[in-house]
Amino acid sequence: MEKLKAVVIGAGLIGRQHAEAIMRTPYVELAAISEPNDELRKQVGKSLGVDTYPCYREMIERVRPDVVHNCTPNHLHFEINKYVLEQGIHIYSEKPLAVSVPEGEELVALAKEKGVANGVNFNYRHNAAVQQMGAVLRSGEAGRPLLIHGHYIQDWLLYESDFNWRVISAKGGRSRALADIGSHWFDTVQAVTGRRIISVLANNFTVHPQRGDGHTVDTEDGSMVVLKFDDGTIGNVVVSQVSAGYKNNFDISLDCQNYSLRWNQEQSDRLKIGTREGGVCDTYAGPEFLADGIKRYGTIPSGHPVGWADAMTNAVKEFYASVQDGSYKDACSLSYSDFANAVYIMRIVEACMRSSDSGQWVTPL
Repeated sequence: MEKLKAVVIGAGLIGRQHAEAIMRTPYVELAAISEPNDELRKQVGKSLGVDTYPCYREMIERVRPDVVHNCTPNHLHFEINKYVLEQGIHIYSEKPLAVSVPEGEELVALAKEKGVANGVNFNYRHNAAVQQMGAVLRSGEAGRPLLIHGHYIQDWLLYESDFNWRVISAKGGRSRALADIGSHWFDTVQAVTGRRIISVLANNFTVHPQRGDGHTVDTEDGSMVVLKFDDGTIGNVVVSQVSAGYKNNFDISLDCQNYSLRWNQEQSDRLKIGTREGGVCDTYAGPEFLADGIKRYGTIPSGHPVGWADAMTNAVKEFYASVQDGSYKDACSLSYSDFANAVYIMRIVEACMRSSDSGQWVTPL
């Protein structure tokens, strides 16, 4: 199998995770990384043993990669994604795809025009236990969902002294908690259930109007959202970045006719199945427990916990497999989020913002 040449733009935490996932994919070569910060660029180049560039355009022009990974702050996503597409290069971007729906739609149209593979990193759907949840639901054994609920809660912005570029809309976009972590919940629940969120009723909150050294906060710290799905199922999700003791607590529960299916990211190597007769039991994410068709997601034996980095690697592998065999041309067959799906997730987030402003149900159109 001919190796594909990949480059990464951005050497922060998420850029390094992309780089490591690429290096764990057998038929892909990590050719270079671009990063404008001199100290960080030298550090990452040395630790990963790859060429580095201060300018992403120079890197792309010199390396001529098959795939570009965009791992920059939110406000740079549109500019970079558009440039890469204009070069006719396959692209895998961090979310959000852009900071506004019109920008996202422009990128969807450009990707279609250029005919290149396009993906957005919603990696939680690629956890083996999450994939098993979807397989069990599709089998019909659990029955239809009666209620879908969960949360995504963290504590890293609990204190007024906590500050990050994401809290300022000029850098991160109008939405913060919903766009940053709520979007992952929306994507994962839609991918697992095969159902679309078609209406939301949201109540956003901001607990610190100022942060750090007097920075005015114009984004939400969290939200409580009631949901309607396209098959009539109802649901809800709580999103927060100010909940003490919750580090990265992503939880989904599908409460179905016969039993419930539950998954929590902080115990990410198992799927919980709850029955009225027997209570709750755990099913591990080893390949022996996974349904046919998704066994590739179970990369290590049961009892060896699969985690965030494993789901990330699965996501990257799925994208590159579609590039390698050309299946990216069939949008209906994709296991990962393409640009069009990413825009719909942006629409859901935007609908939550409008709903919180108006106090009314809003459709993400």
